[in-house]
Amino acid sequence: MISPNTPPGTEVVCVEAGPGRFGDGGLRRGAIYTVERIAPAINGGHVVVLSEIPPWQTYTPPWGLVGIGFELRRFRYLDLPASLTNLLEEAPREVEVEDA
Repeated sequence: MISPNTPPGTEVVCVEAGPGRFGDGGLRRGAIYTVERIAPAINGGHVVVLSEIPPWQTYTPPWGLVGIGFELRRFRYLDLPASLTNLLEEAPREVEVEDA
């Protein structure tokens, strides 16, 4: 599960895409999404609003029209393997090519 303190721009992966109280909203399990913001939920806690899926609205008594985000438990942080992180940190090297 991601944290309520997750900053905007963080990439997360969907681990649970089943329909919730307001439907699935188009989530795909295993897809990578970008956090637009974390917002307070009407029932307490927090929801995540994603850059790739605009929030939709629904009428929910007694609050009225509310924007729908996704439960934090549906996502986890995207962890890159150390081997890929090391490649990103290495300086580019000149490649020597032999003439044929």
